[in-house]
Amino acid sequence: MAKRALITGITGMVGSHLGDFLLANTDWEIYGVCRWRSPLDNVEHLLERVNKKDRVFFLYGDLTDYSSLQNAVNAARPDYVFHLAAQSYPLVSFSHPLQTLDANILGTARLLEVLRHTSDISPVIHICASSEVFGRVPREKLPINEECSFHPASPYAISKAGTDL
Repeated sequence: MAKRALITGITGMVGSHLGDFLLANTDWEIYGVCRWRSPLDNVEHLLERVNKKDRVFFLYGDLTDYSSLQNAVNAARPDYVFHLAAQSYPLVSFSHPLQTLDANILGTARLLEVLRHTSDISPVIHICASSEVFGRVPREKLPINEECSFHPASPYAISKAGTDL
């Protein structure tokens, strides 16, 4: 039986490229979590495969909705989870900080809780971070490495630091 990957945020730039990479380099089934209002521009080239159920499946899910995440995980039964979904716009995070924190920190916690409580799966989980957590890094500290401390400068960056921690 083929391995199964669950990609949250498959309709985003990174998620869509990851889906393409996995299709080209594995025989895995790809389950992408999409919100009902997610633009499909980045995955338009995959829609024929989705419609034919050819290794690509889109599932409804929203990081702010535990039940939808539970339904998506139950449908996918993933071996691998690539958590790329987020409210990812620093500028938007200033006007909507609570929604940013809810989606990014609590949404990640919701997803992890669903995965923890789903029986008979034990997926490898990758959670996407952001260099925004480091803020402005002095030239002498470049390139950024694991020793660089966090100095988030936006609600978005704070949410990603919270997710990492």
